[in-house]
Amino acid sequence: MFYRQKILLALIETFGSRLKRTDCEKLLFLFCQDTGRNYYDFFPYRYGGFSLTSYHDKMLLTKDGWLSAEDDFVLAKNDSFIPQLRAKDRQALAVLRKGTTSLGDELIRRTYLRYPYFARRSEILSRVLTSQQVEEIRRFWNLDETPCLFTLGYEGLSIDAFLNKLIANNVHALVDVRNNPFSMKFGFSNPGFQKYVERAGFLYYHLPELGIPSILRKGLGDPESYSRLFTYYEANILPKNIAALRRIRELLQEHKRVALTCFEADPAYCHRQRVTSYLMAEGLLAPVVHL
Repeated sequence: MFYRQKILLALIETFGSRLKRTDCEKLLFLFCQDTGRNYYDFFPYRYGGFSLTSYHDKMLLTKDGWLSAEDDFVLAKNDSFIPQLRAKDRQALAVLRKGTTSLGDELIRRTYLRYPYFARRSEILSRVLTSQQVEEIRRFWNLDETPCLFTLGYEGLSIDAFLNKLIANNVHALVDVRNNPFSMKFGFSNPGFQKYVERAGFLYYHLPELGIPSILRKGLGDPESYSRLFTYYEANILPKNIAALRRIRELLQEHKRVALTCFEADPAYCHRQRVTSYLMAEGLLAPVVHL
């Protein structure tokens, strides 16, 4: 069992062994934000900070018999996970419990006011906040519409942290330039990846013709091998896919803030940098930002 899953089970235990879905998500969010420990990452969603990973863990813990097969988060066993946590985490849970006097809308309101960025895409703002409070927290949101082409690799990121980076930069459309959109990491394989991206409010496009076939990626390791691969890519793959490159230009013109995505965190080791360099050489007007 992952330590983060023990955190989730201990949180439910601390609050009486049963929590409604939104209450559990908000309490888990507050625990992670208040302690500065990203056991779970979050992104702004329909009711505030949300973690796809936490719900994936709920499914796994239900399958293993630790949680009941209910919509809410309900412990299915009497085992205590609180003693299994590190001392600082046990103390943080106790502080959270002591400081939480009510759940439901009041908990959501408290969370929005303390962490206004994560209310960015909430559907219930007008229900839990006054119009003046809504205006006050809007200044924490990035609403920039300046055209920009971003790139982002998901290496080292959870699906939640990945989506949060896109929202933080007010991206509107994501272009997957992987030849094969498959990953061993939770959330990054299609069709699930597309579903999560669209669920988070982005348009999703896949341009596999701009990817590099896996057979060409074998044996990569040192900078020289990457350089040889990218030289081949620029000479033999990009020139044959002008239509796909034109499509990126069209998407940028239509949606203004577009991101290309692939695996590698460092764009210097990813073909997405060569795609943007090619576009810039052909007169791309928008700036390019590697996140």
